[in-house]
Amino acid sequence: MERSARRRADFILIAALLAAAGIWLAAGALMRPEAASAVVVCQSRDGFYRADPLDAETSYTVETPGTGSGEDAAAGLNEVRISGGSVDVVSANCSNQVCVDHAPASQVGEQIVCLPHGLVIEVVADEADATRLEP
Repeated sequence: MERSARRRADFILIAALLAAAGIWLAAGALMRPEAASAVVVCQSRDGFYRADPLDAETSYTVETPGTGSGEDAAAGLNEVRISGGSVDVVSANCSNQVCVDHAPASQVGEQIVCLPHGLVIEVVADEADATRLEP
């Protein structure tokens, strides 16, 4: 086989392999099911329930009833912020501040819990996967 014919055959073979690889990658991308966006589920033991996409930009305050006398008689307040693909408790009037000190949650399965207020904030793949609190 002549040298120029061999070069042309090599070029055609390389081009065909690149085209096949491109088609294979494109078909794989089209056949892959779209990943659902993670969901932030916030709920309390007294029945508060809210679900928002993790990619939302929102803030809200969760108010829970007081649990006793003195400092515990006041309603519980937790300010929750979802921003930049993570959820965080930015302020709370609970006694221990564990929920406020917790790092923002951004991965499915992560939780932020405020035990004094009975509040659980959970990142789930699907809202149906959330742990259900009984009021």
